[in-house]
Amino acid sequence: MAFPPVSVLAGSYDLLLVILSILVATLASYTTLILSKRIVTTTGSATLWLGFGALSMGIGIWSMHFIGMLAFELPIPLGYDQGLTVVSLVIAIVMSGFALMQIRNNRLTVPRLLAAGLLLGLGIAAMHYTGMAAMDMHPGIVYHPFYFTLSVLIAIAAATAALFIAFHLSRRVAGPLILYQLIAALIMGLAIAGMHYTGMVAANFPFGSVCRAAADINRDWLAGTVATVSIAILLATLLLALLDGRFETATSRLHRSLQMANSELKRLSLTDQLTGLPNRFTLVDDLQSLLEQPGDEGLLCAVLFVDIDRFKFINDAQGHAGGDELLRQTATRLRASYADRGAVARFSGDKFVAVLHGLRAPSEIVTHIEKLRETLHQPFRIRGRDVALSCCIGVAVAPNDGNDAKALIGHAEKAMYVAKAEGPGHYRFYKPAMQEAALREFDLQRALREAIANRELELFLQPKFCARRGRIASAEALMRWRHPEHGLLLPGQFLPIAEKFGILNQLEEWAIREACVILRGWSQNGMEESLSLAVNVSALQFRATDFVERMLRLKQEFELTPGQLILEITEGSAMRDPDRTARAMLALSAAGFEFSIDDFGTGYSSLAQLKRLPFRELKIDRSFIVDFHRSPDDRQIVEVIVSMARQFGMRVVAEGVEDRAVGDSLAALGVDLLQGYGFARPMPLPDFVGLAQAA
Repeated sequence: MAFPPVSVLAGSYDLLLVILSILVATLASYTTLILSKRIVTTTGSATLWLGFGALSMGIGIWSMHFIGMLAFELPIPLGYDQGLTVVSLVIAIVMSGFALMQIRNNRLTVPRLLAAGLLLGLGIAAMHYTGMAAMDMHPGIVYHPFYFTLSVLIAIAAATAALFIAFHLSRRVAGPLILYQLIAALIMGLAIAGMHYTGMVAANFPFGSVCRAAADINRDWLAGTVATVSIAILLATLLLALLDGRFETATSRLHRSLQMANSELKRLSLTDQLTGLPNRFTLVDDLQSLLEQPGDEGLLCAVLFVDIDRFKFINDAQGHAGGDELLRQTATRLRASYADRGAVARFSGDKFVAVLHGLRAPSEIVTHIEKLRETLHQPFRIRGRDVALSCCIGVAVAPNDGNDAKALIGHAEKAMYVAKAEGPGHYRFYKPAMQEAALREFDLQRALREAIANRELELFLQPKFCARRGRIASAEALMRWRHPEHGLLLPGQFLPIAEKFGILNQLEEWAIREACVILRGWSQNGMEESLSLAVNVSALQFRATDFVERMLRLKQEFELTPGQLILEITEGSAMRDPDRTARAMLALSAAGFEFSIDDFGTGYSSLAQLKRLPFRELKIDRSFIVDFHRSPDDRQIVEVIVSMARQFGMRVVAEGVEDRAVGDSLAALGVDLLQGYGFARPMPLPDFVGLAQAA
């Protein structure tokens, strides 16, 4: 039986409007793909984009349908019922929202995809045929069963494909994404248009049909208006989505950059940049966490405070770059030593702290320390030279010495300083008495900072006697501290503390200035002009960049005459940086200052080095004087030193002379000045003045 059973009106299409409808469908599909990505990737406004996307997407699809309807022409006036037209628009918006909700889900399984595609396809078909019903034809439209079914199947297939494409493209981050979206949008647009025009093929209008919704409206104007409005809405939505995506991308990049910066700052704050080891702050936190962890009863945790011996000397000899390389290599060895059941951190400067846990007896700690010392004793290759190291180690053990990280590290540090006082290469376990000693040191350094202002410091003078005539020719200024509680303190009782706490430079500046005050007093009181005064200058003071300038200002202020003030520096200090030392000494010698090399014979001077430096006086170290009569070797050394000094035109001073018989022997060898308890002890200034005037 032929279909349709009755005669039908012949319809036609406006090609331009057909093309326009396909373009609108493609644009709506592309907008859908962009919106789907925004809905999936956005963090705080997904619901807003879902609603806004459903509205714009629904209007776009409905516009394609409506423009396609307007492209259809019959030989009778046509029009559309406003109510049913609005219903078709609502259907389009609702089914668009449903589609976007499916895309937003994290998973789209095959059963879910097929079910959603079926519902969405039926929704598209419902929108289309509701729009067709809006024509209100009489008699009604007769649909071809085959093409009607085909249009619904095309709607379901197009909906399923659109969901699949949109879901996967919304989560794709690699490849030419825009190209994929454009191709997919074209395919989706053609599929939607294909469904529409298949449905139109299914529609048959019996001969004599009348459109009861017909109105006198310009079809081209209406199509253009609908197309313009829908395209404007789609483009606006597309632009907003793209801008929001760009903004979120920029925000995301900024957020990632900030996270990376914060991570880097955190890493920098927790890591020592030179060695790559954890720093002291990380050490304290990690150690505290370790101490708070439940563990087997009786297990010990040892904290080792490691200090490299003579690092300043190595740093000066090898330069800062060499010193840094030595620290890096030391860190590498320490890290390897604690890879199994411990950790190591750089505490500060040349100091490292290691943590060893899971120990069952103190003997294990001793065994580990011996292995560690052996590891560090192996020569380091620094700038083409082998450098040997030793270290002093202080040990504190938890729980015996406490379970607080900061306290344990402090205890280990105190033990290290005790070991260091005993000499290079020693180690000591912490004892509570060390804490008491540390507290005494702290109280003493605090009082020492106030000692200058409180006029508690004083210079004692020890005479230097002429070896031939026995009169006082010079004196050495030695610092004393009249402590309000502990009485008169000798330099050995407070100068090491001053050096440890960074006060030594201030004390030495005071001592030099006080010596200048004494010399001016002697000049004003008619003391013998040839009487000189020697004051000790440490390497720290001598290496200060403004040392020469300060000394020249003091000379001018106190009107010192040449040779009045003698600056004593040790042999080691003078030879640490011979070039710099020579420049400073030459400048001060030209201004009238004299230099004495102290503790000669204990360092590493050579004749060539001594020849470059303008020393006026040489002091033989007391270690060669103590056994002068009993040791032929010491006597021979003294003879060599005196002979060498004569070659360079220097005075020779013997310090530590305990009896006059030794003094007579030294005088016979050619020593110029004698200093020691055998002649006079250090004494307050008034006593020295009285002794000098009496002589």
